[in-house]
Amino acid sequence: MWLKLCVTLFILSSLVEATGRGYGRNRGQKRKHNWGNMTSEQVDGFKKSLRGTNVDRFVAALDRMNERKGNESEPTEQEKAELNERKAHLRKHTRSPKLHKEGDDLDEVNQNAGVANSLYGGDMVLSDPQVDVMLGDFVDDDDTEVETRKKRQAYYTSQYPRNLWGSTFYYYFDPSLTDAAKSISQVAIAFWQNSTCINFVESQTNPNRVRFFKGSGCYSYVGMIGGVQDLSLGDGCQYFRQAAHEIGHALGFFHEQNRYDRDTAITIDTAKVQPAYVYAYDKETTSTNNNYNMPYDYGSIMQYSDTSFTQNGDKTMISKLPVYQDTMGSQSISFYDISMMNEHYQCKQKCTSGATCLNGGFRNSRNCNSCICPSGYGGATCAERASGCGAMLTATSNVQTQEISIGGSGFTEYPTFETCNYIIKAPAGNKIEIVLTKITGIQCNGGCIYKSIEVKALKDHRYTGMRYCCADDVNTKIISEGNIVPVIISNRYSQSSYTFTYRYVPASTAATVQMSQIPFTKATYDDTTNPESQTQPPSSATTPKSTSTCTEDANCPTWAKNSFCTSTSYTMEQKRSYCPNSCNLCDVAVKTCTDNASCSAWVQNGFCTSSAYTADTRKQYCPNACNLCN
Repeated sequence: MWLKLCVTLFILSSLVEATGRGYGRNRGQKRKHNWGNMTSEQVDGFKKSLRGTNVDRFVAALDRMNERKGNESEPTEQEKAELNERKAHLRKHTRSPKLHKEGDDLDEVNQNAGVANSLYGGDMVLSDPQVDVMLGDFVDDDDTEVETRKKRQAYYTSQYPRNLWGSTFYYYFDPSLTDAAKSISQVAIAFWQNSTCINFVESQTNPNRVRFFKGSGCYSYVGMIGGVQDLSLGDGCQYFRQAAHEIGHALGFFHEQNRYDRDTAITIDTAKVQPAYVYAYDKETTSTNNNYNMPYDYGSIMQYSDTSFTQNGDKTMISKLPVYQDTMGSQSISFYDISMMNEHYQCKQKCTSGATCLNGGFRNSRNCNSCICPSGYGGATCAERASGCGAMLTATSNVQTQEISIGGSGFTEYPTFETCNYIIKAPAGNKIEIVLTKITGIQCNGGCIYKSIEVKALKDHRYTGMRYCCADDVNTKIISEGNIVPVIISNRYSQSSYTFTYRYVPASTAATVQMSQIPFTKATYDDTTNPESQTQPPSSATTPKSTSTCTEDANCPTWAKNSFCTSTSYTMEQKRSYCPNSCNLCDVAVKTCTDNASCSAWVQNGFCTSSAYTADTRKQYCPNACNLCN
């Protein structure tokens, strides 16, 4: 919910001197960094790959931060009680053996490679300017010839910082990279390119470029640092999650679990974290972290698994919504990852007109007459079920059963998921009950990284759903919040089978999870409403109709009942074009310069400058604050 990080913005050209609260001269003997099980040759290779960083200064700051964070990490008695209460509601799965000797999770790979404690967050390299911002309190002036600490301020305006790649990400493959790592990198690159306006161009000569190479573990710089920068995909990194995750860093994303607002969604059980890695859970601040008002996303590709840096296999991250515990550590790039990257690179501003995207989708900057859709949805406007196997299912009051087997024979691991998409619909005014009656398949892993059945029970289908992949998930009952539920079956290892039953139940039935439980910033285009009528407005609105006579489509009363007029999934232009009377938009002129009571908060969150809102929307709600009275 991006970031998925988080997204950190730096102005690399603006330096502000600070006296600093960090370690100054003569503060005691310097510590010797622990390079783990790396050989001297591997340490030398690692240092050479960090060509944009004073490595000794960087790792010394990490060591100091970890020492201080370890001393500050003891929770209060109340926090312990709340944490234990949530943990009591978690299933105690019997996890499957690891498939890979290097580790199945990214943190395991880097710990086994010996580099995790030499990287920010376990897999990120910081440039010297970023060290000043992120680790400034822990930089010793003796570590560098510079005697005053510099600090760059986060800068959130239409002028983006220099650590963005602009329209083109240049890269090349070093001969050291294995064929498997190169192949999966190309798959991940294609995904990010097709989902954004960023062009990926292979070049060994561009001044600013990324070198994909085989180093020790998986790691990357964050954003463009200038010149040649390295992205390592060593042993254990030749899989989609690792490649897509590290490319996410190179494009500017930090980790989801380090968002400044992460405490609204997860709790770090520091007692279960290895002491050497407490620093990996350090939170960002509002000055270093911009999430574009998108919610915390348990299914982000930038979210680590729930046992990352564990001492003994216990969970280190506890979801405040237990039903999402197994969603953390995803193998897939989530819809909010894509949406946030499009915001970060201003892709959404490229489509001022085009398709009317339904179900929370947004216009595709590569073809404005088509849409980027939440998982489970497809078609040009996200009005259809995603292509491939699956079906549209109609719920009745009687229990119906759906069975599905997916995957191949033997014990083959595939680089990406095969998926089957179902959408269950019930009559408006009802909810849907789903019961998981069968789950087979070998793998039961954190993040369900090899197989899962995902249920999107919230009304807003942009959110990643709850994922289930273990035998003891059988008999789980899920009650939806609305009358439409996408169900996504995924598999990339061997074969798995699923059976679930479904029927509709009265609206008075308590939902398993509700939008009100999701920490949410109201001042954003991400609305909690989701039009659920099976009859939707036309698929595109490239030519607005005249509203001079206030005539509207015959379906408008139905659309209005299903939140068409209030949903921000549709632009003001589209609402005025199709339903000006029902939506009270026959005359959108500003008659008085009166702002909505929430405008001051919205403006701080970028309402007046965000490309997600039309001028009419800004004029309707905040004409004074946005200087649109005239």
